[in-house]
Amino acid sequence: MVCFAHAYCDLSVEAEAPYVNRKYLAFYANMNRNDGPVSARQDGKMRISLDPKLLYHLHIIFESGSLSAAAEVLAVSQPTLSRAVSHLEAQVGRQLMVRGRNGVVLTETGILLAEQGRKIGSDLKQADDVLNALKSDSPPTLRIGAGPLLAHAAINDFVLRASEAKAPISFDLQIGTARRLVSDLLHGHLDIAVMATPTDMRVEHLKSIRLMDDHIGLFAGPKSSLAGRNAQVDGESIAGAKWMAIEAAFGTTSSHENMLRKLGFPYVAPAIQFNMNIHGLLNAMSVSDALCFLPAKIARLLTEDIGVSEIPLATRSEPRQIAIWHAADADLNSHLADTIRKCHAFLTHRLAGDGGQAHPHRS
Repeated sequence: MVCFAHAYCDLSVEAEAPYVNRKYLAFYANMNRNDGPVSARQDGKMRISLDPKLLYHLHIIFESGSLSAAAEVLAVSQPTLSRAVSHLEAQVGRQLMVRGRNGVVLTETGILLAEQGRKIGSDLKQADDVLNALKSDSPPTLRIGAGPLLAHAAINDFVLRASEAKAPISFDLQIGTARRLVSDLLHGHLDIAVMATPTDMRVEHLKSIRLMDDHIGLFAGPKSSLAGRNAQVDGESIAGAKWMAIEAAFGTTSSHENMLRKLGFPYVAPAIQFNMNIHGLLNAMSVSDALCFLPAKIARLLTEDIGVSEIPLATRSEPRQIAIWHAADADLNSHLADTIRKCHAFLTHRLAGDGGQAHPHRS
């Protein structure tokens, strides 16, 4: 029987660690020790305590795809890393990876253990942040992620107002696509992420707090013949139209091409494809006759003063859900839980169109 046991030591910390269980501070202090694995009998069965450092190394191998790349990340030699994996395989009694011409592939057992290593790496990163904060006597940092549209429409203002509240906390705002934000949450690089995602989207190890429903809408620049039109449009009425697209509008499961296909519109490649540049898209749309798919409620906030308008569609477009996401096993301490609550209140008011008069820093 194999169990994952962390080695703990007595580490005295006067200040309260904000985002990590205290046991990981001790675990972090022991990571560089060379103590071998300890075996003990419990309930008549041999229990093997695996070295958490080796599990973390296995995770890096899985992420890197090769021993040489992983060795470079870990700052160890490739032979040393190879011996460490062999030692871990001997403990487990199973092969953990298969070496090939193009790198290494982990076995099913290897992937399971690498997932434990991922969690260890996330805990180490949080412990490192906590220790640095304690040493510098600086306030804890809460890492918030958002897509460029949501950031421009609401999150930037929320972070600004929250930072003016003189609360004992600082913010690290990161902008990315939904796919990138999900990855950062899973790897422990973010505390929360605010995203517009498909309503049925579920991600293992993550939880979401729904803010409101939305949908992908069709928007037209002021020079378009469809601008301000109340009648529903179909494929025939938009034939020959020019298109613009922004990758961040579609989340993890869709795209400009997929939207055209689902609505039964003929495919037209966008004249301009924006990645994360929401400012560039809005500026271009404001002086253009182009069409563009955007999350409707978010886009209305961004386009109401620049002449860009939503066009009613004859076919129902993709539903979306705007939600706050966080790790399922997150330590919802007072700072994190309070920030989620205030972010929820602020975004609900802002996206409902009342100008965000809710004050996130007031109880």
